[in-house]
Amino acid sequence: MKKQLANGLVLRTLSEGFASDRENLPQFYADVNGEGSSPENKDRIKYWVNDLMGAHPTTTPDDIFIVVDPAQHDTIASAALLIPQTWRYEGVHVSVGRPELCGTNPDYRRRGLMRELFTVMHERSAALGNQMQVITGIAHFYRQFGYTMAVDMGSDHATFPLGALTDRAPDYTPAFTLRPATTDDIPKLAEWYDYMARERLLTEYRDDAQWRYEIAGYHADSIRAMDYQIIVNAAGEGVGYLELYANRMEKHIAELASYVVGDQSSYLETFDDVMHGIKVWTIARYGECPALLTVGAGIHEALDCLIQRTQGGSVQALDYPWYVRVPEMISFLRHIQPALERRLEDSGAHRYTGELKIGFYDLTGIGLKFERGRVTEITHLQGKDGYDVSFPWHLFWNVLFGHHRADEVRAILPEVEPNAKAAVLLDVLFPKKKSWLKGLS
Repeated sequence: MKKQLANGLVLRTLSEGFASDRENLPQFYADVNGEGSSPENKDRIKYWVNDLMGAHPTTTPDDIFIVVDPAQHDTIASAALLIPQTWRYEGVHVSVGRPELCGTNPDYRRRGLMRELFTVMHERSAALGNQMQVITGIAHFYRQFGYTMAVDMGSDHATFPLGALTDRAPDYTPAFTLRPATTDDIPKLAEWYDYMARERLLTEYRDDAQWRYEIAGYHADSIRAMDYQIIVNAAGEGVGYLELYANRMEKHIAELASYVVGDQSSYLETFDDVMHGIKVWTIARYGECPALLTVGAGIHEALDCLIQRTQGGSVQALDYPWYVRVPEMISFLRHIQPALERRLEDSGAHRYTGELKIGFYDLTGIGLKFERGRVTEITHLQGKDGYDVSFPWHLFWNVLFGHHRADEVRAILPEVEPNAKAAVLLDVLFPKKKSWLKGLS
């Protein structure tokens, strides 16, 4: 696609085939998105961009959007890209588009270029059949494009004092050790991943190609490269895995994205040996042990407990959420209808027959009709009055995605005032529940 913008600027995709775009894009992102970073981290951004332009399992040249200035030798003025992926809503697959690496050259800011980019990314996402879009980044900024913060993000949930761990005695034999994962481990990795995912609301779905990319597809020096380690018991059997960021942004911090144990062991049993194993891993990789290990959101509650009860350990009360956008709310609710009906079973609204009307303070709403515990109709509503509950500013998505209960939203915005029927149904249909997401990048 190609689009003429104001002031002679041109918006086009990488698939247009301009060699200068492919050549200049990594340095553009290193300069703009790596502004203030070290030269080393800027190089890591460039490796990530090269991966997205080449080996990535879902992003294609049609998903990379660039604004150039022909009057300045096709200087890149602004750019953004889309990373298609699949998430799961309690087992129901959801097609997702993830805008990433959104940036504008300082000389071209305040011209509405990012709005143009989001328009074409949303169009591309719709053409791919994506049912929602998600993004991370600047506080408040993406709300102008229809996004709201509504899902726990996979980073900086907890910190563990890695540097304070004392070395083990020379004759100590650990019950659990770590070894690097290989692509041969993918079946077990997927099994352990799905075992953990059963306990969470939103999780990722990874096919074989995505697992291979996660383990061996990133350039080794990419800022997004991961190091997967298998947790091995004394019999040499894998019982779970760790997902560590391979390249640290900050010298005093190591980052653990995931810590997963399957049904052959437990977090309590593995925790001490795993933390010492991570310390050994960081020293071997970086020549030093960082003071802190950060742990991603969505980890098992047992790990929260173990970390918080370690001197110097901390679990954050609030995580920085994902922004989400759901452009077709009716079709999305119909898509996850099986999950809603499962929640009604054996609940306080078991075999409920009736209606639930949800408004949005913009003369629109959603109507759900139920017959003996089955959803028979989900429709658009029009009008000002007659709703059982209303939510302003897309905050219904916070409830739908388990981030907050309606009463928690109401504590800040009193106009979210469910009647008795809505209070029961909202808690049953949309329970507060943790998600577990790093997101394909």
